[in-house]
Amino acid sequence: QGIIWGIIGVAAAFGISIVVERTQGTMQRLRIAPISLGQILAGKAVACFTAILAIDFVLVMLAVTAFGVTINSFFLLLVAMLSSAICFTGIMMLLSVLGKTERSVGGIGWAVLLILSMIGGGMVPLMFMPAWMKTVGTLSPVKWTILSFEGVMWRGFSLSEMLLPTGILISIGVVSFLIGVVVMKKTS
Repeated sequence: QGIIWGIIGVAAAFGISIVVERTQGTMQRLRIAPISLGQILAGKAVACFTAILAIDFVLVMLAVTAFGVTINSFFLLLVAMLSSAICFTGIMMLLSVLGKTERSVGGIGWAVLLILSMIGGGMVPLMFMPAWMKTVGTLSPVKWTILSFEGVMWRGFSLSEMLLPTGILISIGVVSFLIGVVVMKKTS
């Protein structure tokens, strides 16, 4: 759960930063430069992606060194980290177009992320939730992120067992990113 909260914080901050750039004119100045909107957004996405990987790495290293967590497979850990970074980078891009001001995007973004966290096991583990809530939680990328990290750290997942959660995370990320970019192009 700690890792997911770090990821959520990064995604929310980067989503708001895009709106800040739009409202303060930075995006307009960047658009005048000899680079495309796609390159600008790709740069923001790479920065968000890198920040998510950094927070994942720091928290995993803290878990290993301070709490004695053992990693069953560093390759599968990397797969979990990459897929969660792709997912929440896409979500960040989608959140950034949900409003026109920092406050609106911040409010809507955090509301969406908190709801996804509540239904996905980011606040209360899914095993303690009623059956109907576990079913609803399947819609949340938080559930799949937690499952992918738990699979590596606690459950000893194989590569084939990691395909479902990581595949869902990558799919959510790509679709969210594309929707965000299309909306951004239409509104910029």
